Amino acid sequence: MLAAVFAVLFGLSLLPGRKPLCLVFAEKISSGIVPRGAAWYCRRLTQIWFVVLLTVTLANLAISHFLGVKVVIAFSCIAGPVVVASVFAIEKIVRKRRFSVVFTTSGSTGGPKRIVKTFESLAKETAMHRDYYLSQWNGAEKPLFLSTVEKDHMYGTLWRVMLPETLGCKVDDDVIMSPEVLIAKMKNAKKVFLVTTPSFLSRFTAYASEYDVPQNTVEIITSGAMLPDAISKATAKTFGVEPRQIYGSTETGGIASRRGNGLWEPFKPVKLGINDGRLLVKSPFSFRRKYLMGDGIEFANEGKSFILLGRRDRLVKINEERVNLAEMEENVARIGLGECALAVLEGPRGPYLGAVVAGTPRSALETRRLMLPIFPKGTVPKKVRFVEALPRNAQGKVVNGEVLKCLTK
Repeated sequence: MLAAVFAVLFGLSLLPGRKPLCLVFAEKISSGIVPRGAAWYCRRLTQIWFVVLLTVTLANLAISHFLGVKVVIAFSCIAGPVVVASVFAIEKIVRKRRFSVVFTTSGSTGGPKRIVKTFESLAKETAMHRDYYLSQWNGAEKPLFLSTVEKDHMYGTLWRVMLPETLGCKVDDDVIMSPEVLIAKMKNAKKVFLVTTPSFLSRFTAYASEYDVPQNTVEIITSGAMLPDAISKATAKTFGVEPRQIYGSTETGGIASRRGNGLWEPFKPVKLGINDGRLLVKSPFSFRRKYLMGDGIEFANEGKSFILLGRRDRLVKINEERVNLAEMEENVARIGLGECALAVLEGPRGPYLGAVVAGTPRSALETRRLMLPIFPKGTVPKKVRFVEALPRNAQGKVVNGEVLKCLTK
């Protein structure tokens, strides 16, 4: 009986001028954002379900006529669910292949990883940001999107491709590499929405006094690395708007946002917890429903916001001593040596630490003397390289592989 009812519903939705039932479901699941090609796919899927349900209905009628009602009930209880479950399973595999995107992580704490994100998860995240900005702008003229990031990473795909399209905004296709190009493009726009990174804002604000920056920016989004408070304030002074920082990862999608050095405010669909001192994320944007981050957090405002405490997954053992590389990097910067990136190297006597420091070069003896008080016994870096700037990728993250290259030259 149910098969017959659903067969009629699926069949009616295939009539001219109607929207296929599977497309209706897809739009509800993804908040109205569906990929190109989805209409054709959903129509074919609706046709398949119509045929399957019609076949089940006709089979039930035939069995009832020749074998009786009891056999029909047995068939419906056993074969029906098996057929439906099989169609669901096959469709899920096909959908994952057709409507999924493979991203590569930055490799900031290890080797790059391939992460498969479904279009559904990307659409839900895009829809959340779309609704936020539509409520903020409230019918005002929409800005031109300018970007300093590539679109092949998840951050770029979401913010410079999917979001402006769903907002109905125009996008400048160029990847902006210099302040001069950005200013020239800003002067040709009425309103600007800038998608960028902390490293670009740091370079820009260092020489901001030399530029005549138009005051037409309505939003600045930054992600990929932590934005120092001093750079955030300098950006606000230069552009007239304080950057909105997005915290998240390729694996989890967006987790929270903030402006300045305030508390991080989780996005509404994202649920957070703590497991072994590390952030546990449960999110519809994640490639896994639950994901354990490498960062430690401390909840505030009765769990409504949080403070980031730094990475907790960079614990290594050197000469029987446990060393948190993130804490040690902060300590090196704190004593005035400069911004630091640590990596583990393998030697004939076991693992040891190497350090790449962006600061004024010092002798090995002086460097070791300064590092001795801040490192656990026997763990002071044996190899130190001074550089002008730490090796970073387009998202502003320090890449572990490049740090190792600096140390092994």
